[in-house]
Amino acid sequence: MRLFRLLHHWLVPHEANNHRAKALHHEALFAYVLLLAVFNLGIRYFHGKMPDVLGYATDIRVEQLVAATNAKRAEYGLSPVSLNGALSAAAAAKAADMFANNYWAHNSPGGKTPWDFIIGAGYRYTLAGENLAKNFQTSDGVVEAWMNSETHRANIVKGGYKEVGFAVVNGVLNGEETTLVVQMFGTTSAPIAQIPKAEAAGPAPTVAPTTAPVVEEVVPEPVALVPAEPAAVNTTPAPAPAANFGSGFSFERVVSVPKINISTLTSNVALVVVGLLIGLLAVDAFVIRKKRVVRLAGHNIAHILFLITMVISGLGIVRGSLL
Repeated sequence: MRLFRLLHHWLVPHEANNHRAKALHHEALFAYVLLLAVFNLGIRYFHGKMPDVLGYATDIRVEQLVAATNAKRAEYGLSPVSLNGALSAAAAAKAADMFANNYWAHNSPGGKTPWDFIIGAGYRYTLAGENLAKNFQTSDGVVEAWMNSETHRANIVKGGYKEVGFAVVNGVLNGEETTLVVQMFGTTSAPIAQIPKAEAAGPAPTVAPTTAPVVEEVVPEPVALVPAEPAAVNTTPAPAPAANFGSGFSFERVVSVPKINISTLTSNVALVVVGLLIGLLAVDAFVIRKKRVVRLAGHNIAHILFLITMVISGLGIVRGSLL
């Protein structure tokens, strides 16, 4: 009986709780926020201590990235790009450098550009581009996010590209466990008609350019030129072996299946908390309307709609980011 009175006091508006359920008073709402903050801190702490138990589920594979990329190109009527070993080696080198030097950018802190990695891998290009992504859960999720970004989509659906390289690697970046995806496009020869007039200096050449190829970044920048005598092209279709960068690295896939997926756990907890609040507001609105209690403040319907909007917005949030 005592438990019933306590629940009635906390969940149902009546005279003793000033016609508002105690669970909806300001003190209670503050307690919910505090508990959620403690929960979030706890997630971060235990994730750092036990990533295999409490972590982010990830399944990203190079072969799936290639297939998804070519599927998007097919939607635009473009021919597929083939996986190139030299470009994959360049992507692997870029990923290793980002983790080694702890940066999230197209250019390294020392000024090394994506094109330096491509040349260093022995790929002699006339056109090249780079897309970066981190902390996505699936291969399709990565490609969909790139397609939703104008500059990244421009790389994926650029007809001038003939080959692509990928590196997928997991490590710690800026103090955070990170799954990094590096995508590098390139072509070793291009018809003269594909070279934009704005990038051509003087009369159009009679042969395909090989000494001053044009470079294109994700974000439009001034044209960069490749040195006159870069190394010969490597067309090996397999990615570079991880042994070149240390036995702790794998560049072909990241598959992580923790016992508890943080993304699922946090979403479920948020849905439960918001669902309880919506239920309390609905009961509160029904009782107040039935008893014809007049309030000077507090509009439950507006609060319910706000919470529903927050839930819908939250479900659309993706953890990953692009560059």
